[in-house]
Amino acid sequence: IGVLQRLRRPHWARVRDFFIRLGPAIIGSASPQIAVLADTILSSMLPDGGVSSISYAERLYQLPVGVIGIAAGTVLLPEMSRRLAAGDEAGALHAQSRTMALTVALAAPFFIAFDTIPELIVAGLFQRGKFSMADAYAAGDVLAAYGAGLMALVLIASARASFQARGDTRTPMLIALAALAGNVALKIVLFRPLGAVGLATATSVGLWINLAALVGLALAQEGMRFDAVFVKTLGATFVACVFLAAVAIFGRSSALALGAHFGALANLVALTALALVGALAYAGVLLGALRASGVTIASLRR
Repeated sequence: IGVLQRLRRPHWARVRDFFIRLGPAIIGSASPQIAVLADTILSSMLPDGGVSSISYAERLYQLPVGVIGIAAGTVLLPEMSRRLAAGDEAGALHAQSRTMALTVALAAPFFIAFDTIPELIVAGLFQRGKFSMADAYAAGDVLAAYGAGLMALVLIASARASFQARGDTRTPMLIALAALAGNVALKIVLFRPLGAVGLATATSVGLWINLAALVGLALAQEGMRFDAVFVKTLGATFVACVFLAAVAIFGRSSALALGAHFGALANLVALTALALVGALAYAGVLLGALRASGVTIASLRR
């Protein structure tokens, strides 16, 4: 009666192509998680506290990755694919440059916080019961080591889009596997003398290798281009980071002293206050530096 549509013969070639591309995409995207899993496994061979330090630091470390890095890559990939399919190469490169500029500006405060006040962050959020200040310092050291690779990790998804938007999932996979191999080798070298900090340091080194290879190859193939707005945003972000680091370092001693005198709740209050002051300082300086360089918020959104 015309209600049910006739069954069509499936196009197996397209399904095959999909799975051929899916496998490398999964492997390439999973390499950072594999690196953290390796950290957890190797940290179990360390004295007591190694696994917990990795665990607490990794929870904090993944927050900006999920909120900023993965979100940016998720939005950018279909946008680049759509523009490339329409023959708009310049538009695709423009979208990528803007996305990476915004990613840097949004993730930079986390990078500064993780590497200037890591023990205060851990103490303010997790110091309860048997979790002592000594534990906070241990986890803070690991967080700082992870933080050194944060900017690389949040940018990898956007850099990978240079290849994936053009249907090439194999190249990012090979780069990720090479970086992961170097990462694991460095972990084996560092985890005995440096403990959990050595594992986190190796992870950060591997992430920077991954990003550098992706960006370098994409630039060489003209699959990526950084425009003037990106460069100016990078400069403005650097200036804002200097001010934010000064605020964090200046307030760190007072905040820790407050927590030592009044207890765990005071750490949380001090962390909240310092975070609010730092956020206002960063936003104000960033917007001022962008305006001084001729970059508007509207131009970043276009």
